Amino acid sequence: MSQFCLRGSDRTVRAARWAAAALLALVAGTACSGGDSSGPTVEPPVITVSGISDGAVVEEPVTISVTIDGGTFQATLNGNPFFSGGTVAEPGSYLLRVEATNAGGTSVREIGFEIRFTGESLLIIRMMNLGDNAAGGGGDAILVTDSSAAGMRHALIDAGPAGVDASDPGFVHRRLVELGVDTLEIVLLTHAHSDHYQGMPAVINGLRVEEFVYNGQIRFLSGYQAVVSAANARAGVVTVPSGTETRSLGLAGDPTTLTLVPGLPDNLGASTNDGSDLNDGSLGMALSKGAFRMFFTGDGEVDANLRWRTEFASLTGDLSVLKVGHHGANDAVFDGGFAGSGTQWLEHTGADVHLVSSNGTTHPRIAALNALLGRPGATYCTSVHGEIALRATAAGQWTVSVERNAEVDCVPGGDATS
Repeated sequence: MSQFCLRGSDRTVRAARWAAAALLALVAGTACSGGDSSGPTVEPPVITVSGISDGAVVEEPVTISVTIDGGTFQATLNGNPFFSGGTVAEPGSYLLRVEATNAGGTSVREIGFEIRFTGESLLIIRMMNLGDNAAGGGGDAILVTDSSAAGMRHALIDAGPAGVDASDPGFVHRRLVELGVDTLEIVLLTHAHSDHYQGMPAVINGLRVEEFVYNGQIRFLSGYQAVVSAANARAGVVTVPSGTETRSLGLAGDPTTLTLVPGLPDNLGASTNDGSDLNDGSLGMALSKGAFRMFFTGDGEVDANLRWRTEFASLTGDLSVLKVGHHGANDAVFDGGFAGSGTQWLEHTGADVHLVSSNGTTHPRIAALNALLGRPGATYCTSVHGEIALRATAAGQWTVSVERNAEVDCVPGGDATS
């Protein structure tokens, strides 16, 4: 808009011109000063990028967040759309460009960085937080990644739904995409309960799956049948182990070793029901990376623990980490299923750390959690700590990090009564 400034002494038009000038100056924010004026200053938006810095060279995947103090922004990574909260996982050189606009002011920020894995491969285990899902105690979804200079390889153990009343079956798939995962070497379903499989159709249909492994339980629920059908249609191979089987995960000279342990034979047929029979048929998995050892239990309870302890002692003893069965239920911790019946299972595993995927309402149970907290080492629960990430090297060094409440102990579910 042009300025209007009063000059001259024509009294017949001076008043009208003055009024018009005042109105225009108010609207346009202009002022008259010797024939020179300027409009209001528009401050460009401030762009804040967290998770990576310009020029950084990192040796693990990075999660990048972008915020601005007003307006809107668009971000690209190497020319492709990028969304705040996304994870960059593959080795390579990257340029993040953010353009922000607010009331006509524009800002641009560019950050160049590189992901460069060393010759030693790194194991990353992420126990996802599925939130307050009352069904089954909370559900499981665990991503195992072997990263090296040669690339990354991923395995997924279970994929339950997230949210109250299992309202978000697509959560695991979205989280995998955020982490930069487009191919899974293995998708492992431990057993036929929906809090472990309801998120799998989105994963199987949305990503490339090289091998689908499950325990072969027979169950006629449509949701379970949909998972098995999707796997048969889209996975490269479908496997039901009849004995222990070993897989290598990773591209470097020291890959992660996965050993599959079949479920109890008596708990796999059509006669099994929707309770502990299905749980004790859980497919187990032992993981090793150099000196690091972990065992994944699914929802294994009393019978499964006894079998793992006696028949597969070399795979389940002297562990670095134990994934506690059935979301921290008493049946998954105590040898007889109730407090005071002994904890030979925990003593046998001898784990330095216990991980519990739980909803914080029905699980973990009071007695089971007290037994876990009473042992040496640390116990982490998704209901308190959010997503839990563990990183280990073949040399034996490993760390645990949590999304929140790092200094807080696990607490029983708010509705737990035993």
